[in-house]
Amino acid sequence: MRRRALYKYFSEHELAEAFLDGKVLFRSLSYFRDYEDKKVRQDQNEGTAIFRPEGGLIVNNLTQGKTFTLPAGHAFESTVKLDEIFVFCLSRSFTDEIRERFQAVSCVEIVNTRIFCMRVEAALPAQATFPGPPGRTRIGRPVEYYQETESGNPRWALPEVIATSKLERYAWQDEFRLVFSVTHALQFERVVNRIVSGDSSKAQDAGEHRCYLVDIGSLRDICRLHEF
Repeated sequence: MRRRALYKYFSEHELAEAFLDGKVLFRSLSYFRDYEDKKVRQDQNEGTAIFRPEGGLIVNNLTQGKTFTLPAGHAFESTVKLDEIFVFCLSRSFTDEIRERFQAVSCVEIVNTRIFCMRVEAALPAQATFPGPPGRTRIGRPVEYYQETESGNPRWALPEVIATSKLERYAWQDEFRLVFSVTHALQFERVVNRIVSGDSSKAQDAGEHRCYLVDIGSLRDICRLHEF
């Protein structure tokens, strides 16, 4: 069965050519939290899993042995180490909507996803870690879209799942992400949990922004360039 292609949209032709030459620029999750583009790519909840039930948040106080419900609007949030997890964002769709909303002038179609991911993994340092269970990790996975009211999901304890999850309003992007870390940021429960009320937007912090340029050699043998 033919593997599904991936698409990388670019707002400058020069950036598309650099990618075809093998320059893959990863950004930390904190960069996309603060990205200034009127919430097209920007996601103020990037790297944070949110559970905000419609009927109010049920809290179990284990110390006092009590259970109570906070008013509607309260949410449980779980946030990863935003500056230690790096992502490279692509799409599984080639559409006019994505092209227009990203203001793209070029798009590179990656026709062999498996080889692309293998080349990126091979170019990263030996200590790099990827999502997945031990012995079955892989750098790439599709983004899962969810609603704040969803319950029963262990997402809150899994940094790798949080890093590849976004709220339903971003589903039009049909995103596929490459994810890695060179610290322990992807390990189980490497998160900060909190209960919030109302809007919990985080303050921007450019000091948390990190980038990681990976040079994997020419990709022109497994890619096609589309010009708009």
